[in-house]
Amino acid sequence: MTDNTGAGAWVAKQRRYRHIADTLREAILSGEYRPGDRLPTERELAQQFTVSRSCVREALLALEIQDLVHIRVGSGVYVNERAAPMATPFAADAAEPRVADILNARLMFQPEMCAVAALNATQDDIHALQLRHRAITSEIHTCDVAARLYRDFHLAIVRATHNPFAHGLMLSIWQAARAHPEWENLRLLLQSGERQVRWREEHETILAALERRHRGEARAAMRSHVENIIAIIDEADML
Repeated sequence: MTDNTGAGAWVAKQRRYRHIADTLREAILSGEYRPGDRLPTERELAQQFTVSRSCVREALLALEIQDLVHIRVGSGVYVNERAAPMATPFAADAAEPRVADILNARLMFQPEMCAVAALNATQDDIHALQLRHRAITSEIHTCDVAARLYRDFHLAIVRATHNPFAHGLMLSIWQAARAHPEWENLRLLLQSGERQVRWREEHETILAALERRHRGEARAAMRSHVENIIAIIDEADML
Protein backbone atom coordinates (compact mmCIF):
# COMPACT_ATOMS: atom_id res chain seq x y z
CA MET A 1 0.00 0.00 0.00
CA THR A 2 1.28 3.48 -0.89
CA ASP A 3 1.81 5.86 2.03
CA ASN A 4 0.20 9.17 1.10
CA THR A 5 0.84 10.85 4.44
CA GLY A 6 3.79 12.87 3.13
CA ALA A 7 1.89 13.95 0.02
CA GLY A 8 -1.12 14.99 2.09
CA ALA A 9 1.05 17.09 4.40
CA TRP A 10 2.69 18.76 1.40
CA VAL A 11 -0.71 19.65 -0.13
CA ALA A 12 -1.91 21.05 3.20
CA LYS A 13 1.21 23.22 3.48
CA GLN A 14 0.71 24.46 -0.09
CA ARG A 15 -2.88 25.43 0.75
CA ARG A 16 -1.78 27.31 3.85
CA TYR A 17 0.94 29.36 2.20
CA ARG A 18 -1.30 30.20 -0.80
CA HIS A 19 -4.05 31.25 1.59
CA ILE A 20 -1.63 33.64 3.34
CA ALA A 21 -0.21 34.99 0.07
CA ASP A 22 -3.69 35.53 -1.43
CA THR A 23 -4.93 37.30 1.71
CA LEU A 24 -1.93 39.64 1.87
CA ARG A 25 -2.11 40.32 -1.87
CA GLU A 26 -5.77 41.35 -1.56
CA ALA A 27 -4.95 43.54 1.44
CA ILE A 28 -2.34 45.34 -0.69
CA LEU A 29 -4.54 45.70 -3.78
CA SER A 30 -7.57 46.85 -1.75
CA GLY A 31 -5.50 49.58 -0.10
CA GLU A 32 -5.22 48.20 3.43
CA TYR A 33 -1.44 48.23 2.99
CA ARG A 34 -0.15 51.06 0.84
CA PRO A 35 3.14 51.51 -1.05
CA GLY A 36 5.95 51.88 1.47
CA ASP A 37 3.99 50.31 4.35
CA ARG A 38 5.72 47.65 6.42
CA LEU A 39 3.83 44.37 6.73
CA PRO A 40 3.44 42.67 10.12
CA THR A 41 6.43 40.63 11.23
CA GLU A 42 6.82 36.93 10.46
CA ARG A 43 5.93 36.14 14.06
CA GLU A 44 2.81 38.30 13.97
CA LEU A 45 1.66 36.77 10.68
CA ALA A 46 2.33 33.25 11.98
CA GLN A 47 0.14 33.99 15.01
CA GLN A 48 -2.53 35.65 12.86
CA PHE A 49 -2.84 32.69 10.47
CA THR A 50 -1.95 29.97 13.04
CA VAL A 51 0.87 28.59 10.92
CA SER A 52 4.62 28.12 11.20
CA ARG A 53 7.02 30.95 10.37
CA SER A 54 8.43 28.88 7.50
CA CYS A 55 4.96 28.83 5.95
CA VAL A 56 4.79 32.63 6.29
CA ARG A 57 8.22 32.95 4.63
CA GLU A 58 6.98 30.97 1.62
CA ALA A 59 3.96 33.27 1.30
CA LEU A 60 6.14 36.39 1.51
CA LEU A 61 8.50 34.96 -1.09
CA ALA A 62 5.52 34.41 -3.40
CA LEU A 63 4.56 38.07 -2.97
CA GLU A 64 8.14 39.14 -3.67
CA ILE A 65 8.15 37.07 -6.87
CA GLN A 66 4.94 38.89 -7.89
CA ASP A 67 6.83 42.19 -7.28
CA LEU A 68 4.31 43.28 -4.65
CA VAL A 69 6.77 43.49 -1.74
CA HIS A 70 10.48 43.64 -1.10
CA ILE A 71 12.19 41.97 1.84
CA ARG A 72 14.82 43.97 3.71
CA VAL A 73 16.95 41.64 5.82
CA GLY A 74 16.94 42.81 9.41
CA SER A 75 14.26 45.43 8.74
CA GLY A 76 11.08 43.77 7.49
CA VAL A 77 8.85 43.34 4.45
CA TYR A 78 7.63 46.46 2.66
CA VAL A 79 4.99 47.05 0.00
CA ASN A 80 6.57 48.08 -3.29
CA GLU A 81 5.89 51.52 -4.71
CA ARG A 82 4.68 49.80 -7.89
CA ALA A 83 2.11 47.81 -5.90
CA ALA A 84 -0.40 50.65 -5.81
CA PRO A 85 -4.01 49.79 -4.93
CA MET A 86 -6.23 49.06 -7.90
CA ALA A 87 -7.72 52.15 -9.46
CA THR A 88 -11.38 52.58 -8.66
CA PRO A 89 -13.57 52.50 -11.79
CA PHE A 90 -14.76 56.11 -11.55
CA ALA A 91 -14.35 58.88 -14.07
CA ALA A 92 -11.81 61.51 -13.05
CA ASP A 93 -14.51 64.14 -12.66
CA ALA A 94 -17.06 61.85 -10.98
CA ALA A 95 -18.41 62.71 -7.55
CA GLU A 96 -17.18 60.62 -4.65
CA PRO A 97 -19.44 57.55 -4.33
CA ARG A 98 -21.98 57.66 -1.52
CA VAL A 99 -22.24 54.88 1.05
CA ALA A 100 -25.50 53.91 -0.68
CA ASP A 101 -23.68 53.63 -4.03
CA ILE A 102 -21.09 51.24 -2.58
CA LEU A 103 -23.70 49.08 -0.84
CA ASN A 104 -25.99 48.99 -3.87
CA ALA A 105 -23.02 47.85 -5.97
CA ARG A 106 -22.50 45.03 -3.50
CA LEU A 107 -26.18 44.13 -3.74
CA MET A 108 -26.06 44.12 -7.54
CA PHE A 109 -22.96 41.99 -7.91
CA GLN A 110 -22.29 39.84 -4.85
CA PRO A 111 -25.34 37.53 -4.94
CA GLU A 112 -24.61 36.50 -8.52
CA MET A 113 -20.90 36.15 -7.81
CA CYS A 114 -21.81 33.85 -4.93
CA ALA A 115 -24.04 31.80 -7.24
CA VAL A 116 -21.20 31.43 -9.74
CA ALA A 117 -18.82 30.46 -6.93
CA ALA A 118 -21.22 27.65 -5.98
CA LEU A 119 -20.68 26.18 -9.44
CA ASN A 120 -17.00 26.99 -10.00
CA ALA A 121 -15.37 26.59 -6.57
CA THR A 122 -12.70 23.90 -6.29
CA GLN A 123 -12.14 21.86 -3.15
CA ASP A 124 -9.19 24.17 -2.40
CA ASP A 125 -11.52 27.17 -2.66
CA ILE A 126 -13.98 25.58 -0.24
CA HIS A 127 -11.14 24.71 2.12
CA ALA A 128 -9.90 28.34 2.01
CA LEU A 129 -13.41 29.57 2.87
CA GLN A 130 -13.65 27.10 5.74
CA LEU A 131 -10.31 28.37 7.11
CA ARG A 132 -11.52 31.97 6.92
CA HIS A 133 -14.83 31.11 8.58
CA ARG A 134 -12.99 29.26 11.34
CA ALA A 135 -10.85 32.36 11.97
CA ILE A 136 -13.99 34.51 12.17
CA THR A 137 -15.71 32.20 14.66
CA SER A 138 -12.68 31.62 16.92
CA GLU A 139 -13.53 34.55 19.20
CA ILE A 140 -15.03 38.04 19.36
CA HIS A 141 -12.44 40.20 17.63
CA THR A 142 -11.48 43.85 17.76
CA CYS A 143 -13.19 45.95 15.08
CA ASP A 144 -9.97 46.10 13.04
CA VAL A 145 -9.47 42.35 13.01
CA ALA A 146 -13.17 41.61 12.46
CA ALA A 147 -13.31 43.95 9.45
CA ARG A 148 -10.25 42.29 7.93
CA LEU A 149 -11.57 38.76 8.47
CA TYR A 150 -14.95 39.79 7.05
CA ARG A 151 -13.29 41.18 3.92
CA ASP A 152 -11.10 38.09 3.53
CA PHE A 153 -14.15 35.81 3.59
CA HIS A 154 -16.03 37.77 0.94
CA LEU A 155 -13.04 38.15 -1.35
CA ALA A 156 -12.38 34.41 -1.08
CA ILE A 157 -15.91 33.81 -2.39
CA VAL A 158 -15.25 36.03 -5.39
CA ARG A 159 -11.90 34.36 -6.01
CA ALA A 160 -13.80 31.05 -6.14
CA THR A 161 -15.65 32.29 -9.24
CA HIS A 162 -12.30 32.03 -11.09
CA ASN A 163 -13.23 35.22 -12.93
CA PRO A 164 -10.42 37.79 -12.64
CA PHE A 165 -12.72 40.65 -13.69
CA ALA A 166 -15.17 39.83 -10.88
CA HIS A 167 -12.28 39.65 -8.43
CA GLY A 168 -10.93 43.01 -9.60
CA LEU A 169 -14.38 44.56 -9.32
CA MET A 170 -14.79 43.47 -5.70
CA LEU A 171 -11.31 44.72 -4.83
CA SER A 172 -12.33 48.10 -6.28
CA ILE A 173 -15.55 48.15 -4.25
CA TRP A 174 -13.62 47.32 -1.08
CA GLN A 175 -11.06 50.00 -1.86
CA ALA A 176 -13.83 52.58 -2.37
CA ALA A 177 -15.34 51.60 0.99
CA ARG A 178 -12.01 51.96 2.82
CA ALA A 179 -11.37 55.35 1.18
CA HIS A 180 -14.80 56.73 2.14
CA PRO A 181 -14.84 59.39 4.90
CA GLU A 182 -17.45 57.33 6.81
CA TRP A 183 -15.35 54.14 6.75
CA GLU A 184 -14.28 54.36 10.39
CA ASN A 185 -17.83 54.96 11.64
CA LEU A 186 -19.21 52.19 9.41
CA ARG A 187 -16.62 49.73 10.66
CA LEU A 188 -17.46 50.51 14.29
CA LEU A 189 -21.18 50.20 13.55
CA LEU A 190 -20.96 46.90 11.68
CA GLN A 191 -18.27 45.10 13.68
CA SER A 192 -19.56 45.40 17.23
CA GLY A 193 -19.46 42.14 19.19
CA GLU A 194 -23.19 41.59 18.79
CA ARG A 195 -23.06 42.08 15.04
CA GLN A 196 -19.99 39.87 14.67
CA VAL A 197 -22.14 37.02 16.00
CA ARG A 198 -24.83 37.83 13.45
CA TRP A 199 -22.40 37.90 10.54
CA ARG A 200 -20.92 34.58 11.66
CA GLU A 201 -24.35 32.98 11.42
CA GLU A 202 -25.03 34.52 8.01
CA HIS A 203 -21.58 33.54 6.72
CA GLU A 204 -22.22 29.99 7.91
CA THR A 205 -25.43 29.90 5.83
CA ILE A 206 -23.53 31.19 2.79
CA LEU A 207 -20.71 28.69 3.30
CA ALA A 208 -23.13 25.78 3.69
CA ALA A 209 -24.79 26.67 0.38
CA LEU A 210 -21.39 26.81 -1.31
CA GLU A 211 -20.38 23.47 0.19
CA ARG A 212 -23.60 21.95 -1.23
CA ARG A 213 -22.88 23.60 -4.60
CA HIS A 214 -26.41 24.99 -4.50
CA ARG A 215 -26.47 28.04 -6.75
CA GLY A 216 -29.93 29.30 -5.76
CA GLU A 217 -29.30 28.99 -2.02
CA ALA A 218 -25.92 30.69 -2.35
CA ARG A 219 -27.42 33.60 -4.25
CA ALA A 220 -30.31 34.01 -1.78
CA ALA A 221 -28.04 33.76 1.28
CA MET A 222 -25.71 36.46 -0.03
CA ARG A 223 -28.58 38.73 -1.04
CA SER A 224 -30.12 38.42 2.42
CA HIS A 225 -26.75 39.17 4.04
CA VAL A 226 -26.11 42.36 2.04
CA GLU A 227 -29.71 43.52 2.50
CA ASN A 228 -29.31 43.11 6.28
CA ILE A 229 -26.18 45.27 6.19
CA ILE A 230 -28.01 47.96 4.21
CA ALA A 231 -30.92 47.88 6.70
CA ILE A 232 -28.58 48.41 9.68
CA ILE A 233 -26.78 51.31 8.01
CA ASP A 234 -30.08 52.84 6.88
CA GLU A 235 -31.44 52.63 10.42
CA ALA A 236 -28.33 54.46 11.64
CA ASP A 237 -29.06 57.17 9.02
CA MET A 238 -25.67 56.71 7.34
CA LEU A 239 -26.69 55.89 3.76
